[in-house]
Amino acid sequence: MTSTLRLRLLECTFALVSAAASIVAGPAMAQKQGGSLTVGLELDIPGFDPLKVGVYDTAAVTAAGLLFETLTILDNDGKAKPKLALSWTSSDDFKIWTFKLRPDVKFHDGTPFNAQAVAWNFARQKDPKNNCRCAFYIANILGVEPKDDLTVVYTLKDPSVNFPSLLTRPDQNSSVHSPTAIQAKGDDYNRNPVGTGPFVLKSWTAGDRMVVERNPNYWNKGKPHLDRVVLRPLPDSQSRFASLKSGESDLVWVDEFEADNIVRAKKDPTLQVLSYAGSGAAVVAINTKVAPLDDVRVRQALVMALDRKKMSEALTNGLARPASNPYGDGSWVKCKDDGALPEDPAKAAALIKDYGKPVEFKMLFTATPRGRANGQILQQLWKSVGANMEIEQVDQATIPPRAFQRKFDITPWRIVDFPDPDTQMFANFYSKSPLNLANYTNPELDKQLEDARVTPDEAKRAEFYCAASRIINQQATWFWTFQNTYYAVAKAKVKGVPKLYGGIIDVSDAWLE
Repeated sequence: MTSTLRLRLLECTFALVSAAASIVAGPAMAQKQGGSLTVGLELDIPGFDPLKVGVYDTAAVTAAGLLFETLTILDNDGKAKPKLALSWTSSDDFKIWTFKLRPDVKFHDGTPFNAQAVAWNFARQKDPKNNCRCAFYIANILGVEPKDDLTVVYTLKDPSVNFPSLLTRPDQNSSVHSPTAIQAKGDDYNRNPVGTGPFVLKSWTAGDRMVVERNPNYWNKGKPHLDRVVLRPLPDSQSRFASLKSGESDLVWVDEFEADNIVRAKKDPTLQVLSYAGSGAAVVAINTKVAPLDDVRVRQALVMALDRKKMSEALTNGLARPASNPYGDGSWVKCKDDGALPEDPAKAAALIKDYGKPVEFKMLFTATPRGRANGQILQQLWKSVGANMEIEQVDQATIPPRAFQRKFDITPWRIVDFPDPDTQMFANFYSKSPLNLANYTNPELDKQLEDARVTPDEAKRAEFYCAASRIINQQATWFWTFQNTYYAVAKAKVKGVPKLYGGIIDVSDAWLE
């Protein structure tokens, strides 16, 4: 480790210890105690047991942030700060990370939170007998061992300079569950979650609402501010916004496809629009093993036929920001050359003609008006260059399993806003990854992704990621539509909601004015 890196690590550790003290003994603000907050989500929550659900969607992660906690969380600058871990240090090669845990923390069932619980959660997900789809996301972690009750050591396969930041998302891998509850409840645990979080599950009616109430034994005294949070799945965007206007909801999930509602909310003094320009993007994966998409000319033609600005205007009144790579403006990866193919319908038509055979294929879309609108725009753009796409609308819950089983020609997907690109880049684009949806193998692309995860220097890592983007763009195995911008609309009285990292609406520390 260079002297500069060592100094930065020491400075980081000192700052983290200081932050740990302030998280408990922070200055009192005009935060009111009590009250109930109702949140309108875009999806129903399938459950919380990683072995059952595999990967948490945004609705599940929003709920998980109330019930569970992670070792670290992101601060306002997107850097890791303490939560269940008080401090951390790494080995010189960044392959071993040692976390000092917060004492006197208990799960909702009274089970002590300790290093053994952290290690048990990891081992359960990693065990090949459990066949958890969640296991791939922790493939770089070789082991998690308790050194003592309040010290846990992570051993990594490859160096990870940003490893603490990768533990901040309350997802299927990083949320810490009660081992006692999982073992006692068995299959029923999926809908009876037990964490250390500021709220405890009170009731849950599938398709209707989940109610969580203040944890009376929460370790962070004086928190949470709210007595109760109600989470309601409201898949229809207009119904969700109407629930806010009527007072049935206090905060609702929205996105740029609800541009009219966002504009209306900005003009309404009783409402506030929360937004965050993140990293990642809405993306599309092309199955490179099925004809005619196994031909690079066809794939390039489909990408070159796109007019993202026209798509944004038609779908989001121009709110959606066109994307040309998987990183986005919110990422620290900045590419001078990302290899993006030009918008060139004439060249696209020429490539289709050069292919010499009919270009016909299907693309999956959600069975919603939005899915239909997306499909019709792409259908028109591609038909204009000689490619015929059939719209296949399916239930949103059907898309992930269809994608994982490669039962598609083209499928929509999303690269979520993460503090570090490694996890998703390796999952989506490494040739041996089970989530390599495009079925594409390229040794040079593998090398760029491997080098990016073993290089401590951030500028050099960015170069590797930009090189990976150039390969993906030139081969047109995936393409990017819009950058991730996350939105929520709330009553003006709702306070204390942090940045919407990864599209998560975190109301764990919110209060009502």
